[in-house]
Amino acid sequence: MRKLIIIVQIITLFILISSVCNNKISGVAKESQEFYYMTSTGYSIHPNCTPNDEGITATQTKAHEGVVAINVDWVDDKWVIRSPLKLGQKIYIENVGPFSIEDTGYFTEKNFHFDYWNVDIYFEDYDEAKEWGIQKVKVTILRED
Repeated sequence: MRKLIIIVQIITLFILISSVCNNKISGVAKESQEFYYMTSTGYSIHPNCTPNDEGITATQTKAHEGVVAINVDWVDDKWVIRSPLKLGQKIYIENVGPFSIEDTGYFTEKNFHFDYWNVDIYFEDYDEAKEWGIQKVKVTILRED
């Protein structure tokens, strides 16, 4: 199991490096928008997904389609976001659509492969969230013009 976690970490690091390198040419940022290759999972207001059965997100909005969550860590007695994505950003998930980052979730060592390189897509229906499974996606940060 430990070997699997190390392999997943190496793959995640490779994706990170590829993502950063794809946005730069000789140290100069391209004109295109910032993007990352990430894993994606689905969640809903269901006891198997979240302890918050009222559906209130980390930004105090009601969970709804078009919302995604990013993961947080418990570090030095406080929650810390280490994702390259930030609360409040608008993103576009290739072949899926636009989303707003309004929620957070946490990961445990058991779920280490869903660390800060994961985006969790909200689904109204628990079975749809489950059916989404785990997918690799291209996440583009939308610019506020």
